[in-house]
Amino acid sequence: MRTLCVLLGGTALVLSGFAQQDSPASAAANQAKAQLQAELRSLATLAQKLANAPTNEEKARAWLALNRQAKKFGEEMNSAFPGTSIKGDKISPAEAQKLAQTATSYGIRVDFCEPGGNWAADNQGYFKYLELWPLGPEADEATWMGPVGSASFCGDSEGSAEELKEFIAQRKQFLQEFPNSRFAAQAKQDIAEAQAQLEQALKSGR
Repeated sequence: MRTLCVLLGGTALVLSGFAQQDSPASAAANQAKAQLQAELRSLATLAQKLANAPTNEEKARAWLALNRQAKKFGEEMNSAFPGTSIKGDKISPAEAQKLAQTATSYGIRVDFCEPGGNWAADNQGYFKYLELWPLGPEADEATWMGPVGSASFCGDSEGSAEELKEFIAQRKQFLQEFPNSRFAAQAKQDIAEAQAQLEQALKSGR
């Protein structure tokens, strides 16, 4: 009996150890989920602001703010649901899919990108900004995130020569339009890296 008690006590300690090891990750996930609820409220507020915006300029600003917040929400989804999986049109856990659908209802699509294995927001708000206010003060950000594709929802590029050429051309065009943009340094870095990849792709005949 004494031996059995010792064994049971040892098992309890091991299980307790596992619980202690799991608790920090669980606490982080719970904190992330609480943050998601706060960000959903922010999305709702921004969507209402967009609906009430009286001018194109104010609508453009609202779309930009909404897309920024949706992007933040998508990033937070990865912290809250790191083990997300997808089968057909069903995403697991279902809680994550429901939250993403709620976020999407406010105007910017948030979904799980199967090729990348991550949650992300789409970039239609940036396109809306340019449509409503093409020469607005945040046109460089809207162009970088929208037409240039830096905030595209889900990419499945194979790194072919044609894709790399298009990638480089987009960023060169961006630098011509916005040479002093805060995204200019990143554009130059992207071009240099893509040109190196293009050289390799051409050598390998891709």
